[in-house]
Amino acid sequence: MAVIVLWAIIIAVFIEMFPAPSRAHDRQQHFVIGNNGPASDITLDHFLTRLTTSREISIPADVINIPETEFETIYNRPGPGYTDQPVWYRAPFIVESRFDSPGTNAFIELGAAYLNDILLTVLSRETGKVLWEDRVGDRVPNDPGAPANLKYISLWPELAPGHYWLVIRVVTNSAHVLEAKLQTQKTFIAETGSQSYRNGSYLGVLLVVFALYMTFGVFSRDASVSWYAIYILGLFLLNLGTTGYAQLLFKDVSLYANDLITGTGTAISIGSSVAMWAHIIRLDKHNPFLFRVMMGLAGLMILGALTSTSDLYIYYAKLFFIPHTFLLFILLGYLIATGYRENNTLMYWFFLLALGFPTLSACIHLLMLIGSLPINSLTSNIYKASSTIHLVMVAIAMGVRVYRLAHKRIHAYQSNQRASQLAGEQRTFITMLSHEFRTPLAIIQRSSEILGLHMRDEDESVHNRLTTIRRNAGQLSALVDAFLTKETLDSATFTTSREQVAIDQFLTDLIARRSIEVQEQNVSLINADFAIVNIDRILLERAIINIIENARKYAPGAPVWIACNRSANGYVYIRIVDEGPGIAPDELGKVQNAFYRGRESSVTQGVGLGLHITNRIIEAHKGSMSLSVGEHGGTTVLLKLPYNLQATAGKTNEIQFGLSGKLPLIPSDKRR
Repeated sequence: MAVIVLWAIIIAVFIEMFPAPSRAHDRQQHFVIGNNGPASDITLDHFLTRLTTSREISIPADVINIPETEFETIYNRPGPGYTDQPVWYRAPFIVESRFDSPGTNAFIELGAAYLNDILLTVLSRETGKVLWEDRVGDRVPNDPGAPANLKYISLWPELAPGHYWLVIRVVTNSAHVLEAKLQTQKTFIAETGSQSYRNGSYLGVLLVVFALYMTFGVFSRDASVSWYAIYILGLFLLNLGTTGYAQLLFKDVSLYANDLITGTGTAISIGSSVAMWAHIIRLDKHNPFLFRVMMGLAGLMILGALTSTSDLYIYYAKLFFIPHTFLLFILLGYLIATGYRENNTLMYWFFLLALGFPTLSACIHLLMLIGSLPINSLTSNIYKASSTIHLVMVAIAMGVRVYRLAHKRIHAYQSNQRASQLAGEQRTFITMLSHEFRTPLAIIQRSSEILGLHMRDEDESVHNRLTTIRRNAGQLSALVDAFLTKETLDSATFTTSREQVAIDQFLTDLIARRSIEVQEQNVSLINADFAIVNIDRILLERAIINIIENARKYAPGAPVWIACNRSANGYVYIRIVDEGPGIAPDELGKVQNAFYRGRESSVTQGVGLGLHITNRIIEAHKGSMSLSVGEHGGTTVLLKLPYNLQATAGKTNEIQFGLSGKLPLIPSDKRR
């Protein structure tokens, strides 16, 4: 159904654009006015004929001597498009006294506003003498006495009754689209205000829409919305030039201002439309190479703005406008086919109205500018009218999208709040459960130890059972301690109880206790530089024991050695190395996560909190932890901790030279 409607629209448009061909002699040959102008407005497009030629024409009088067969009518006919040749127009007219309106003036209004140089001449048909001449255009300096207007205005001369020629020469680096109208003074005054209001309002809307979409595109990080905002900016600049505001406001600054603004707006609008479409259809996901090609083409189109003030703009338009039109048709067809294929009727009709009709209108307008379609009210105004529809439709779509994003954000916030609440309840439950388990576990362990003392004479099987009870209770107690330590570290009120400790002695004592408690594991300290560190002794001991215990679980029987080196950068580096098989490379970045257990965890006990807790403790001391695996296996855990430079230097001097340490001990977290 939608396809039928689209084809009906296209056929109706082309019937309107391609009327039956006509030559100059098929229409009325002249218009009639009074000696001071017409009694009512006259649209000169019905009477002007056009000559596009490379022949040398030095004076307007030469134009009236050229045979009529070399001219063509301009009404509802394709224009010459973009050409560096002057285009001549002529129209015969008669002045009769019976149409006089004493005491009034008439004006000739000319457009489009981007035409560079328009020469107006009135000649006598009998003598060929020039009776009046004027020049207007965006590259012609303003006459101090000329009325200010969005289009080019000349005061029509007072002429005696007789037969005359109106000859117009147009030179421009833009499209040759000439609009000419003879206006009475009353119409001139009335239309000046209404045109300014309509065009000014439209430009204001474009500027506001650009600001809104650009802000939304930047904050949402949506490339298609950002490119659409740039497209709206191009439309604003283009309409600023074509409506006449640019030449009205900036001509006194530079005669090239209007060309620059209009050409830049055109280049930005066609280039950004290609980039916008490439993002809308997600071409970067489906075909990255074609996406890069389209983005490169969009960039070249935008760079065409550099040619806007020279004749190179003519070649830029000829080179890019037709491929751009062809590309828009392909992208439109792809988008409509996508909507049809996904069986989404609402999206299908929306694309057709919001994007299809404006795209078709843009193509019609571009083809009119390059001279492939006739110049008439439809081809001249369809683009602006469709752009208005397009802005309204996209504004509706953007409103719906903003609503959905806001709804999703609220839903995400509520889900996050619920997840945080559940996590908090879970932590509270685990903490409570851990505290409830701690006392019974301690009783079980103590009772099994007492039973072992009182039952020395019992069979070995009884002692084995008691040993199993003690071992399992100890494992469960360690698990409870791990959960409680994690909850303590995650608490917002967590603080460390730090004291100044000599790191070499701290490590020596820790390894000595470990060797007594776990005799089957070989742990040795091979080097320990002296340094004073500010640490929570209990937490740091727990952090290092976790690493040693991890090596015992995953590398049973493998020796573990520890080294501590002091660096001049204010940090001590504690290396804990086991000679086991090592952690798999793809797991190195995961083992510090809470509750993560590696592929080999099935043969060991634990919940995956050891290294996570160690990392949190080291971070609480303003340090860092890193892991690495050697070429032949073995895991190295490197702990980086800050030490007190001044206290370390003072204590070193006291030990080596017998000096009393007069230097105050400064906590490491206060030094710079």
